Amino acid sequence: MSQKDFISHLLIECDVMIRYASGQGKTIPSYMPNTVYQLQRKQDVIATDGESVDGGIGFYEHELSELTKCHKELSVLVYPAKPLTLAIMDKESTSVGWIRFLGPVKLVRHMSILAIFFLLSIIGLSISPEVNQKTINEGLFNSEGKTLLLNQLFLLCCAGLGATFACLHKSRNYIRQCNYDPKFDSTYWSMVIMGFMAGLMIAELIPTADLAQNNPTISDFHKPLAALLGGFSADVIYSVLNRLVDVFNQLLGSSDQKAKEQVKNTITQADLAEQLHQQNKDLKESMAIAQNTNQQLLSLIADEMALPSDKKRVILAQLNHAQNVAENSKPAERSNVASEHEIA
Repeated sequence: MSQKDFISHLLIECDVMIRYASGQGKTIPSYMPNTVYQLQRKQDVIATDGESVDGGIGFYEHELSELTKCHKELSVLVYPAKPLTLAIMDKESTSVGWIRFLGPVKLVRHMSILAIFFLLSIIGLSISPEVNQKTINEGLFNSEGKTLLLNQLFLLCCAGLGATFACLHKSRNYIRQCNYDPKFDSTYWSMVIMGFMAGLMIAELIPTADLAQNNPTISDFHKPLAALLGGFSADVIYSVLNRLVDVFNQLLGSSDQKAKEQVKNTITQADLAEQLHQQNKDLKESMAIAQNTNQQLLSLIADEMALPSDKKRVILAQLNHAQNVAENSKPAERSNVASEHEIA
């Protein structure tokens, strides 16, 4: 997109947002419409006369800054509506055609025509004597020829009707809030295709007849109903199939999973045994150090009995302190060893 096209795009969106905000009764600062309309007049003059400024397209830097500022503030003002959606709907509102009554969004018009086609096809196929309550429930393997073709087309039309209904219902919420984005059009068409596949799978490949036997009201029409529901809820059918695949994987891989868990438990027990052995070793070393300290202090006391009373008191204090440290360390080490034994 060139600079000229970019500025023209911003001016169009600002103009549409100003008209939308004023139509919604929102307060618009006076400098916004003045700035936008002045730049629009200047753009018209440039397009007519071909004038330019400093080799550019006729807009100064401060004018572009004001334009982008107005666009940003207007986008916040009209939220949750989007500037692009408002511009598209404004452009489509001026289009002329026999399907204009279906709305200003092209996707909705196409989906509506497709839904009407499926509805008329269902009515037209049901007129045929080869499409009836008996033949529709015979399935793929109990019917053949033209009868099978017409019945499968009937089920596909039911699935397509459900899929287009879901797409129209989903898109209308975005159109109502004016935040519809055309870049997601492909997702709606993919929903229709998934609806065809889901409707045919749940009607023909999944044994719904057994589920409908307990309810005589829907037993005669369980396949068209299943196709309609499958087309409407293609995402649900995908979730069910994905869950079935997970269950099969768990059943087939249960032995491998148990082996992996057993190896993991063996490794964990070996680690705990090694930690326990190391802690026992550290405990023995600490006890040996404490005994050596006590012996040194006792020998020092025996050699220095002739010392004054104040020095004796210092030596006795050191001895008592060393004994207290050794005794306090033993219960802590023993509790750690006991906890490791319990975990193992």
